[in-house]
Amino acid sequence: MLDRTKAPETYEIDAITLQVAEVTNLSNGARLHVIKSETQPVIRLDFVFKAGKWFEEKTGESDLAVKMLQEGTLNHTAKQIADKVAFYGASFENNHGYDRTEFTLYCLSKYVQELLPLVLDVLQNPAFPEEEYNLLKQRTIQNVKVQRQKNSYLATHSFTKQLFGEEHPYVFGFDEGALKTLTKEDLQQFYRNRFLTQELEVFACGAIDTPMQRYLEHGIQQLQLQPSKASYITAQKKAAVYAADKSSLVYMEDSLQSSIRMGRRFPHIKDKDYLQLLVLNEIFGGYFGSRLMRNIREDKGYTYGISSVISTKEKDSMFYIGTDVNYAVTDSTIEEIVKEMRLLQQVAVPEDELQTVKNYMLGKFLNDLNTIFEQCDRYKKVVLHDLPLSHYNEFVTTVRTTTAPELMQLAQRYLQPDELYTAVAGRKS
Repeated sequence: MLDRTKAPETYEIDAITLQVAEVTNLSNGARLHVIKSETQPVIRLDFVFKAGKWFEEKTGESDLAVKMLQEGTLNHTAKQIADKVAFYGASFENNHGYDRTEFTLYCLSKYVQELLPLVLDVLQNPAFPEEEYNLLKQRTIQNVKVQRQKNSYLATHSFTKQLFGEEHPYVFGFDEGALKTLTKEDLQQFYRNRFLTQELEVFACGAIDTPMQRYLEHGIQQLQLQPSKASYITAQKKAAVYAADKSSLVYMEDSLQSSIRMGRRFPHIKDKDYLQLLVLNEIFGGYFGSRLMRNIREDKGYTYGISSVISTKEKDSMFYIGTDVNYAVTDSTIEEIVKEMRLLQQVAVPEDELQTVKNYMLGKFLNDLNTIFEQCDRYKKVVLHDLPLSHYNEFVTTVRTTTAPELMQLAQRYLQPDELYTAVAGRKS
């Protein structure tokens, strides 16, 4: 009989095993990655294009081009697309990013033959209807105007401009005025250059048997793809142009709050220090029990929430701290952030705190592998960032073996306050 007075045994995580996809190089130049699981009768298809902000010739064109693809094709109106997806209880959505753009279909596996032709029609035959383009452009301009009234948006925009330079594609957001000069022809040209290329990666996961896999291969290779074209952006434009002044203030006269962003560029995901920096970041501000939360939320009561993040892109990484506080304690909050950095540089992390963070990180990592979709996300990251298949085992090993002295050395190297950029949107006391 189960003795509920005793806690269950715990075990060390030595290694993990992720499903590795079966990869097929299709005749049109695309690659299909298939990860099979029969636990649920569902399937997810991710069509991943090198069509993010990195490849823009004009500000905002990648964002609008992506949205226009679902505004109608040569064979279906936008309403017909939405109605058919809804009829089968499916989901078809897009995700536009800095490096890539994804179109994702979720559906029951038995309906793939009804829905895949529709998805391929959207990707291959967009109509770019004039009326929908004008409405989309107006909505987007209005949305940007609304966002630019928010302190958090302005602080992040200002911070990334400091970090990368005015014209860098990794700058967050944009001025709505930049969209006014965009034309429908600009979006069509971006589509031709970036969505019809042989760099397409397709990830299929879920209840996929052999006939289904053959059907996917046959369908996807009907897309007419061309050799990829070089990125428009010059090497000089891609390079970070550091701001002379490490502090900036976007003054909001009537604001009672200030949004704070502090940080710097960080080692790339392939760098030897990257995995240990994940541990350091978790201790500093990466989870609810972090030092920043205990100090600035629990002890000082300056904010509802504060966090530090390592944001990884394909070409670069950045580390930043973000929070919103009453404007009167803006300077005090920044002082406390700096104080916590100094402590990590001068005092070794206690063993019990370090072990708690390690257990949290490994437990969360395992919990995030519960479904086949989550496992596919991990695999997709390995492919898109060109990482070794051993990456996640290296992550587990690094988390388990990282020591307090190593973290102190990393803090001394990467968390120097005078090397950080600080952007505030709002007011100071």
